[in-house]
Amino acid sequence: MALVLVTGATGRIGSALLKALLARKDTVRAVVRPSSGSELPHGVEKYEFDLSKGALPKEAFDGAHKVIHLAGLVGHYPYNTLVLQNAFATKNLLASCPTYVHRVVMASSISVYGEYKGKTVDESFELKGESDYGKSKLLSETFARAYCESHRIVFLRFGMVYGPGFEEGYFDVLSRLQKGKMKIIGDGKNRLPLLHIDDAVMAILLSLDSRVEPCREYNIVGPDAMTQQELLLLAAKELGVEPPTSSIPVFLAFFAARVA
Repeated sequence: MALVLVTGATGRIGSALLKALLARKDTVRAVVRPSSGSELPHGVEKYEFDLSKGALPKEAFDGAHKVIHLAGLVGHYPYNTLVLQNAFATKNLLASCPTYVHRVVMASSISVYGEYKGKTVDESFELKGESDYGKSKLLSETFARAYCESHRIVFLRFGMVYGPGFEEGYFDVLSRLQKGKMKIIGDGKNRLPLLHIDDAVMAILLSLDSRVEPCREYNIVGPDAMTQQELLLLAAKELGVEPPTSSIPVFLAFFAARVA
């Protein structure tokens, strides 16, 4: 099998992806930051480099005809930090990408759309990128489009990933449910675009194998977009506890998340 170059390989999606690539007998080289203390699976070649520091050396691409770009920051960070680690890291990867690389799969996020209350968003919607994270991912896509045709880039806009490796955050909700402390945020009618990690990995592999059109973006979410209230009811039933009945305003929940 041809060599696949992977950035962000020690992250949560990256770790699951490496297992899938190795199971397919792909040869994998992972670009990891020198400061990363994470171990790579046996059989994965390590190339140490911080993409936020400059263009990736050409030697990192030796033998690689396909690239999967997962590296980046997710969460509440200063805007400048997000832009550096997401947008400019993407630019630094693609700026030195050789012409023989004929497929780049790039992880993006549905956060590039911003907020559309009460609407089911598809790929035709305007990109507003209202949050700092959303703006940084939108800028990442903008930088990448300059290299779209030459490297047949595919943009995968992931929803809210859950499953093994993503327990943090979800377990907090379950714990609060068990203790009777969970509140409904807002009216609870907002739909949550959940995506299981296995489906995220499958989307990457399908894109890698050229089964989707290049220079296009794809929203990657699960088949059922349940409301927040429906999910809380389901979780409470499985835990054998009473579902939450009281709520808090969205702005208070957002503030609490920022200061936590």
